[in-house]
Amino acid sequence: MIIESLSYLSEILQKATSSQSKLALLNAVPSVREYLEKHPYLGAILNDFPIEGEAVCKQLIAIGQLDRFMDFASMKTTSFRDFVYQLIEVDRFYRELGGIVGYQKKILELLQSNGGVAHQEISQFRAPTFIDITEATEEVLEAIEWGIRSLPLMVEMYPMGGAADRLHLVDETTGQELPAVKLGYAGRPLFEGLIRDLQAREYLYFKLHGKQVEVPLAIMTSHEKENHSHVLRICKEFRFFGRNPSMIRLFTQPLVPAVDSKGNWYSLGHFAPLLKPGGHGTIWKLAKDLGIFDWFKNLSKKKALVRQINNPIASLDYGLFAFTGIGVKEGKFFGFASCPRKIHAAEGVNVIMEKKNGESVVTNIEYCDFKKYGIEDRPLKEGEPYSQFSSNTNILFADLSAIENAIEKLPFPGLLINLKKIAYSDLHGKKQQNLAARLESTMQNIADVFAEQKTFVTYNHRHKTISTAKKAYLPKGPVEETPEECFYVQMQSARELLETYCGFKVPCKRTLEEYLEKGPEIAFLYHPALGPLYSLIAQKISFGSMALGSGMQLDLADLEMRNLKLEGSLCIIAKQPLGHFDSDGILHYSNQTGRCVLKNVTIQNEGISWEESSPFWKNKWIRKGSLDISLEGFSEFVAENVTFQGCHRFNVPDGVRLRVLQKDGEIVTQKEPMDLRPFWTYRWEKRRGILAVRY
Repeated sequence: MIIESLSYLSEILQKATSSQSKLALLNAVPSVREYLEKHPYLGAILNDFPIEGEAVCKQLIAIGQLDRFMDFASMKTTSFRDFVYQLIEVDRFYRELGGIVGYQKKILELLQSNGGVAHQEISQFRAPTFIDITEATEEVLEAIEWGIRSLPLMVEMYPMGGAADRLHLVDETTGQELPAVKLGYAGRPLFEGLIRDLQAREYLYFKLHGKQVEVPLAIMTSHEKENHSHVLRICKEFRFFGRNPSMIRLFTQPLVPAVDSKGNWYSLGHFAPLLKPGGHGTIWKLAKDLGIFDWFKNLSKKKALVRQINNPIASLDYGLFAFTGIGVKEGKFFGFASCPRKIHAAEGVNVIMEKKNGESVVTNIEYCDFKKYGIEDRPLKEGEPYSQFSSNTNILFADLSAIENAIEKLPFPGLLINLKKIAYSDLHGKKQQNLAARLESTMQNIADVFAEQKTFVTYNHRHKTISTAKKAYLPKGPVEETPEECFYVQMQSARELLETYCGFKVPCKRTLEEYLEKGPEIAFLYHPALGPLYSLIAQKISFGSMALGSGMQLDLADLEMRNLKLEGSLCIIAKQPLGHFDSDGILHYSNQTGRCVLKNVTIQNEGISWEESSPFWKNKWIRKGSLDISLEGFSEFVAENVTFQGCHRFNVPDGVRLRVLQKDGEIVTQKEPMDLRPFWTYRWEKRRGILAVRY
């Protein structure tokens, strides 16, 4: 009965053409009239608010939630005013549902139904037809070329507003809870990792086409755990990563009320609802409402790549280029980057949903909705660890014009609730843990608007597509979706690169359990602009070996490494890996890079103490010995036929080539001036991809 009355009220509120007419409709609701007659003081206070604020309070009365927050003695305080204005934002955002009343109605429907009407309209689910990009076939190479050439058409969108409660990130000084954007993964914030991936692709375009492209960034934040402030602070701290600040737009998603299993709003005290982000699906409507799509149009941008912050391996090898290239080449409206999915993983799946009216769409079903839709989480083949349906990775391609039209039809895609335990502090500051949910929207389900033929799904190796850092690891606890597992997968992918593509000899592979106990068999971190294509990296690094426990960090793009023998630690850091910076701190892709040549070099030192370096994914490794090379600007380090024993550190100043020789067992150095010739030149060959040629 409650849902029926809210359905009628939300429907007429949707049709209200002005705030005044909306308020008149609420004044006619019997429960609202009765409440105000009982509390006339409230009515007098509401007269001091704008119409939107008055309408918000009367909606709370209509849905039976206002009493959970009221303190009539404190109504003239700023707390009450802040409370009202917070909920005005929620009411505005959900206007197409009927505002706060519509939000509550939808919450109750989802809590009480197992699929409802929508489920009755579905005929069946089946696996989509994939575009296989696991191997660099002639067709995949063509897609990669399209992806590179199309970079000037692209924007990138990053939903960064999530709470990331399960990571349990805390500021070590203040004890304040932190959002995922502050996770220091592999030695840098996850946000910086996304930017490095993008700049690597822009740099590759520059090397092939001789032009600088700066892809606009639209980043959705939230006020949860001061997320927006942290993102902005990181941008300023890193001087916007050498990018033009006008090409980065931050926009904030609304926080929405969290409810218990009966649909009652959680209260943290007087005028203090428990608010959480409303899901990454809010990114589309919010971008349209706030003019982000208009900004894209003014910049003549046509397509978008969407990535989430908690998946740092999505850019490995050629996957993103092939993915976006297919979308552009085939004129698709929407695309999913997919890969094998482990059974019982907390991941959505890509499916084709056939409706009884004959329509079919490629869509995503979240794992929490499997039971609702009757989806069995069975293996593809009996005894195998992977599911019959592939993983939705939240790596998405979108045609901007098509998306903007789709928002009109489906402003809140994939609405769902997911009751799960959350921690919060109550009115008295006491820590509580309870089941809670909020209305969440999923960004990938905007595809439900498009016919199957206008959507595509690529299929790639899992270890090159997804490994997420979503929750903290507890010793001997589950390791799935933790930074520990993510870094292990990244190191195994790096091992594959060295062993299979570069011809390196490496120690026997360690299992995940062995890695957690002893550390990686080898560790290899590199700047994505070294490739990112493995085939390109293999032209810069060829042959060599790494002994058990060795670690190599190569933070540069211009490298020639032949026949390296590493027993210990090697660390090369270029302060200008991609070019030079102007007086305003803007990065210009150029040949003025930090460079390094190592040919027939042997490195022997005590290396990394792995037992002192846990957790390994933080890259706070304790080095007992290392060869460290710091390239301070447009500079180069050259060593051929040299053995470095013990600790060595070389700082190469801007404008200098430092040549290291070994004479009579002694290491000697020579300084030479730099010239502006490129270190590598790239060219594209149809059947072979990118070829790198050394001057």
